[in-house]
Amino acid sequence: MNEPEEYLVLKQLTDVLDDLKIDYAIGGSVASSLYGKVRFTQDVDITVAPFNDKTEELYDALKENFYISKEAMYRAVSNRDSFNIIHLEYAFKIDIFIQKSDEFHRLIFNRRKKVKLAESINYLFEIVSAEDIILLKLQWYQSSGCVSDRQWSDVLGVLTVQAKSLDMNYLKNSAKKLGLGDIMQKAISETKQ
Repeated sequence: MNEPEEYLVLKQLTDVLDDLKIDYAIGGSVASSLYGKVRFTQDVDITVAPFNDKTEELYDALKENFYISKEAMYRAVSNRDSFNIIHLEYAFKIDIFIQKSDEFHRLIFNRRKKVKLAESINYLFEIVSAEDIILLKLQWYQSSGCVSDRQWSDVLGVLTVQAKSLDMNYLKNSAKKLGLGDIMQKAISETKQ
C-alpha cells in the first residue's frame, strides 16, 4: 500500500474518533519515522482514551470499513489492553491501545503534537511527542529483553535527528521514573559516538 492510502485509512479512523470525541495519539513506527529515520511498516499503533460508554457506537462506526472483533474490543476496553482493526479494502492493520491510567500515559496525551503526515492530506493528526515515542520505544525494547533491533534503531534514530530540539530534562527524568534510566543513558551515549 502506498503512503497516501495509509494516511487515508488513518484519517477514516481518526474522523470516527473525533466524531465520538475519543482522544487519540498516534505512536509506533509512524511517530518514530516522523521524528527519526523513516521505517516502512505494515501497521499503525494508536492509543485512545478509554471509551467505555461509546464502545457500541465505535463498533458500529467502524464495522463497515474495517474488520473488527467486537469481543476483542470489549475485552481490551475492560482490561485497558489492545485490539486491532483491519481496513477491508487495503488490508491495512491498526493496533488500538487503550490508554493506561498511570501518570506517564496521561502525560503522553497532554504532550501530543498536531502534525501533517502527508502533503496529499490536508489534515493534522495527533501524534505522540518525540520524547514520549523514545520512552515508549524504550519500554518495548526493555520488555523484549533488550533484543529488538528495530525498537533500538527507532530510539537511536529519533535521538539523532531530534538531538537539538529534545527536552532532555523531561526525557531523563521520565526514563528514571519508568525504570529506563540505564537504557536511556546507553542510547544517549551511542548517539554521541
